[in-house]
Amino acid sequence: MPDANELKLLASRQEQAFHEKFGYPSREVPEIWVGQQVAVSMLGGRGADLQLAPTYASGMLEAIRDDGFVISIEDRVIFMTRSAVLQMELYETSELGSRPRLE
Repeated sequence: MPDANELKLLASRQEQAFHEKFGYPSREVPEIWVGQQVAVSMLGGRGADLQLAPTYASGMLEAIRDDGFVISIEDRVIFMTRSAVLQMELYETSELGSRPRLE
């Protein structure tokens, strides 16, 4: 099993490869996503055992702020802090249905 230093080095290499391929750090949501449909996994729910569990939502990314994200979901506009968001990805809609789209 790799030690902590090896894992940090591997993570650093993966982040660098992502940045080289896409042109922005993997931790950032690019401005070009504003106005696009996104799927979000965030902290907030409680599982059957009352442990903190992820909650999922999808909607239009309205704004990216230093402290979080503004997303419209149906007829509501909500703010999510960056620390609550576990994952965000573009969401593709088509006649056949909707599915998350990885970029």
